[in-house]
Amino acid sequence: MHYTYRDIKQAYKKVGVKKGRIILLKTDLSLLGKFEKVCKNEILKAHFNTLVNLIDLNQGTIVVSTSTSSLINTDKVFDPKNTPSESGILTEYIREQKGAIRSFHPFTSYAAIGKRAKTICEDVSRHAFGPETPEARMLELDVLCVSIGMHPHLTCSTVHHLEMVMGVPYRYPKEYVHPVYRNGRIRKECFYRYPWYRQCGIKKNRCAKIFERLYKEGLKIREAHLGRGRVFSYSLQDFYKKCLKIFKEDMFVYLDEIPKIKPYRR
Repeated sequence: MHYTYRDIKQAYKKVGVKKGRIILLKTDLSLLGKFEKVCKNEILKAHFNTLVNLIDLNQGTIVVSTSTSSLINTDKVFDPKNTPSESGILTEYIREQKGAIRSFHPFTSYAAIGKRAKTICEDVSRHAFGPETPEARMLELDVLCVSIGMHPHLTCSTVHHLEMVMGVPYRYPKEYVHPVYRNGRIRKECFYRYPWYRQCGIKKNRCAKIFERLYKEGLKIREAHLGRGRVFSYSLQDFYKKCLKIFKEDMFVYLDEIPKIKPYRR
């Protein structure tokens, strides 16, 4: 069974995509099955144009992760205008649109298009998460997180911002000196991530425990069927507020178990 333009529009409208909304989009289109048109570009155009028509870029904004983790610990130059996104084909399609703005971080970048694109992605921190990053700025706005194909517990990156804010002990700040293309030339600059201690033997549960708690805390997750899969949405601000409480009560909720080896203990 193929899904259509009309199906896309109905699904997005059902999960709250409407005029003026700021949308943080997470995607895996392959999980939706076949679209009525076979051409890949037609599929991408259908999803993008539907979102644009619903939110109106003069009033709303589309944001996507354009992370490039394959560049970590390499000498590959990060060029925000040309380095492709590694977060899915729709994110790359949106990054390439005229008017899209990409945040400057060689490993953890975002692209946005629409009214709030500059607010979210320009002049950002050199950190992947924390104050003055796109994640922090989106939390100050009324952002709707929309996950296409995958349940939100598999796509939520804001949890890593929370880990940094709450100071989880199994992560630490790390500096990377990486080549980037800026102002017409290549140069090495310092950027920061928040990796975990390898000695801890971290086992992640991909936010499964967090979302189990969030349902109990009353987080409203809307969903709609689309093709063979589903589309989900939730308020990023509501997620964050409820997660602060969860992390306060259990600092290790993102993990399957508390690390047995604790290199962070002094």
